[in-house]
Amino acid sequence: MIFIKILMKSKISITLDEKLLKNLDNYIDGFNVRNRSQAIEQILLKNLSQNKIAVILASTMNDYRFNKIINNQKAIIHIFQKLQNHNFKKVFIIGEKDVLSKLFETIGSGNNYFLSIEYIEDLKPSGSMKSLSLLKNKVNSSFLVIPADNYFEFDLDSFWKFHLKNNNLATLAITTSNNPSKLGVVELTGEKVIGFVQKPQKSKNYLVWSGIMMYEPEILFYDYKSVEKELIPKLIELKSAGGFIFAGEWKNIE
Repeated sequence: MIFIKILMKSKISITLDEKLLKNLDNYIDGFNVRNRSQAIEQILLKNLSQNKIAVILASTMNDYRFNKIINNQKAIIHIFQKLQNHNFKKVFIIGEKDVLSKLFETIGSGNNYFLSIEYIEDLKPSGSMKSLSLLKNKVNSSFLVIPADNYFEFDLDSFWKFHLKNNNLATLAITTSNNPSKLGVVELTGEKVIGFVQKPQKSKNYLVWSGIMMYEPEILFYDYKSVEKELIPKLIELKSAGGFIFAGEWKNIE
């Protein structure tokens, strides 16, 4: 069963204390925030970002990939430090039993990163979407997904806010590559992804998907196996795939 999210803005009526309303008006600068509606929207976006959830995908992954040393640090430790620095509170790690054991040896319970970690065993890995479906009824708000074998340097707060602001079911974190044929090549119009090809033989387009993505919880109910071959094409069809371009360092560890 597929749930389609209707993307629109709704007009509401609220009652506020006069002093609170004066403080709200002080938030309006006439440039970034032009009126009360925008002020309320910005404040809500900021506060909705406080209880941030991340998912680390490690199914069918050899531990050397997420334990590889990059810039004098294991890649997986770098990911968790980024999550800590960007105020994430809850992390789900999905993988097979042996992989989870290896990750626990390095990351532990999450106390060192001020995070709550839940390890979820993937008994029969059959695709990234099937792995994510293990989160059904566990996640009911926007969440970030990072492959465990990624190394990246970009502002996760900006990525999170970009996703919330643009009201897409998913937002791809996009960078550039000199060898796009080994990755997923992305075509953009504005902030919308309008085309995606996984590992094309040739490409003159150097925009690629990093594997990092923001999702809405509705996607957990899509009965697909593959993000690349099934989910992303469907979201493009629904005009609900966003693209966030970042310029920081990124490595897909192989």
